[in-house]
Amino acid sequence: MTQHLTHGGLPDGLTRWQFFGLIERGRRQLGLSKGAIAYLKVAISNTMDEDFVAGRICSFWTSVTKIAAQAGLDRRQIARIEGDLVQRGLLAKTASDHSRRAGSRRDGKIGNEFGINLAPLIARAAEIQAAAQKAAFEEEEAERLRCRIKKLFGDIRRLCSGVATQAAEEVLPNRRPSTIQSFERLRQVAEALEAVWEDFSVQIGRGEKSHQCDISPALNTSKENINKTCRPDGQDDVPPIRTTPAQVALLASEPLREIIELYWNAFDNRSRLSWQSVQLAARDRADQLGISGGIWQRQCGALGEERTALCLMIADRNSDRSDAYRVRDAAAAFIGMARSEARRGAIVNSLLGELIGNQGGQRNGL
Repeated sequence: MTQHLTHGGLPDGLTRWQFFGLIERGRRQLGLSKGAIAYLKVAISNTMDEDFVAGRICSFWTSVTKIAAQAGLDRRQIARIEGDLVQRGLLAKTASDHSRRAGSRRDGKIGNEFGINLAPLIARAAEIQAAAQKAAFEEEEAERLRCRIKKLFGDIRRLCSGVATQAAEEVLPNRRPSTIQSFERLRQVAEALEAVWEDFSVQIGRGEKSHQCDISPALNTSKENINKTCRPDGQDDVPPIRTTPAQVALLASEPLREIIELYWNAFDNRSRLSWQSVQLAARDRADQLGISGGIWQRQCGALGEERTALCLMIADRNSDRSDAYRVRDAAAAFIGMARSEARRGAIVNSLLGELIGNQGGQRNGL
């Protein structure tokens, strides 16, 4: 039994209470309830530092009654929490439901035990670290989104349009982003308000339509029509992207590379870098450069998320250069490049090849 209950230890330098801190911070990302956190705090407090060393048994055999008292919960809650954690592969139960829990130590080492084993939890330390990193990133990003939402309400109010204000209040009636705890909900509200501001600011900027506008037929702006009228013959088949996420990270500007690394840690667990991480990082960098969510979404709809991310990366990186390819305004360069790619295609691959050549053609990285 001992052979099956041992574990590989925590990552170097990580103590059991630091490990618990990561679990607590990444609670929502891991899908753990507050009761489960209280339970795990009691579980870890009933172990010793030595139990987390590789090759040891990490277990405790405290009774359900005592766990309930220490966690401030009742016995039925403890039973449900234990069952859920075992089912999710975070704990292993080595005692039967109705047997007495027991165990023994010799020279600080657990020799045998009939209780709850923490080896599965320790084995998922890398996943827990990634969840905590993601939680930290979302916490910081949530504050930025709340500030953005407040600014958007101010911008919409300054349009002096009752209809625009009403549309904004339909998105968030109380105008208080501080009441939103969900990161995804904050992102949705910010995007919706971006759309409201963009739509109404354009309408108000146009002023009243002339008589000629009233009798003129509306432009056909469907995606199909844009592709037919804006692309020359033979451009229907878009050439494939000639790069990898790792190459994009290598070529990216320093600010974009830092954001990519955050997503690489949170979503890819520092394994192979995915396009999803690159796309999310590019979107965040676009926001830093002042590119609105509405513009970003339109370009993604026209080009696809990968090509849009590449346009952003190239424009952002070229703003750091001092040669003929230098751009002064990364946001404007991004918009222009995206429009050119939508009309003619192959622009991204051409500029990407130039940038790779400028960097010496290196292809190692994340």
